Amino acid sequence: MPRNIHSQDDMVYVMQPTRTLMLAIGVWPSRSGKRSIFRRVYNLFLNFSSNFLLACEIIPGCIYWLLEDSSRMRLQLTPLLLYVFMCAVQYDVILSRNDNIRECWKHVEEDWDNAFSMNDRNVMFKCAKSAKLLIMICGVLMYSGVIMYRIILPLSRGEIVIDQNVTIRPLACPVNFLFVDVQTSPFYEIVFVFQSLTGFLIVSITTSAYGLLAYFVEHASSQMKILICLMKNLVREQWKKEEEVDRKLAEVVEHQIRVHSFLQMVQYTMQEICLVEIMVNTLSICLLLYFVVLDWHTNNFGVIGSYMLNIINITIHIFLFCYTGEQLNEQAEKVATESRELEWYHLPETKMRSVVLIMIMSNYPPKISVCKIMELSFKTFGDIIKTSGAYFNMLRNVTE
Repeated sequence: MPRNIHSQDDMVYVMQPTRTLMLAIGVWPSRSGKRSIFRRVYNLFLNFSSNFLLACEIIPGCIYWLLEDSSRMRLQLTPLLLYVFMCAVQYDVILSRNDNIRECWKHVEEDWDNAFSMNDRNVMFKCAKSAKLLIMICGVLMYSGVIMYRIILPLSRGEIVIDQNVTIRPLACPVNFLFVDVQTSPFYEIVFVFQSLTGFLIVSITTSAYGLLAYFVEHASSQMKILICLMKNLVREQWKKEEEVDRKLAEVVEHQIRVHSFLQMVQYTMQEICLVEIMVNTLSICLLLYFVVLDWHTNNFGVIGSYMLNIINITIHIFLFCYTGEQLNEQAEKVATESRELEWYHLPETKMRSVVLIMIMSNYPPKISVCKIMELSFKTFGDIIKTSGAYFNMLRNVTE
């Protein structure tokens, strides 16, 4: 079978910018699974540094949360701590699933190698461009949010003098190091820089996680579109040679099985990442809505605006996950519809029954689910918003 001579250039195109982000945080899997000593040491340094930065925000933040007397301050700190914890979990899941991610990319590379038809290559390029657009939207939202929340907002508030005539310099995440006063120089500056770096690390993790999901799902969608073309080609005319029918049937079945196995691998690799993403962001939207209502009568539009910006950012981020899953569901439904509408009567009589198995398999496509609890779809997005609203009403009734 001929091969796509441009497959290496194609892979370089489709892996960006996810590859760049994952290399920056030390979670990009090597192509062969074997790394040089320098690369191993460098990745270990990045892994240690990333976990250290996350721990330096989670542990002091939890200490501050435990020692804080104000229940409101505890509630305000909860979404931030949950989000940092979510990113720490996602980072370690990506590390633990490194071999699976490598296998997924190998599968993708083999598909590009086999894309010798210009039509197949164009279909795959179109889906790859869609994935890159979604990843760029996610990246712009995440990085603009972290610049606003971690750098601009704390600096714009300036120094705050409280009742005890004590000057407080705000941080993005209030922390308590027990034996170190973070308000004194140079500790404040050090903590501020560390929290800014942690913010960029957090959005790099979330964008990388979404980048993997978006591209793998869009790639599976492109393979389903190619599968539809193979099905149409199977019954396009009255075949005279049964050997030709056998070859076409084999192509359809092998391609269908290949797509199913790829999606099952993606499902296994990404399910924990999707689970923590949905759970944490649902609770975060609930709490942020509660703070908007609490501060609505204070006319503190800067704080209210930051809450609203975070709500919009998180909502769009969840929507991107659900939109990606919905795209896959729609394409799987098209495959199922095409299998049911196959003009099987064009096939030789002895080969007509073979189409039944293709129909059965097409009607039970694998989908991307959240640990088999719920599927990623528009319906799930609506359920998340309704659940956040229900928790918000419950919290408001309890605290009133």
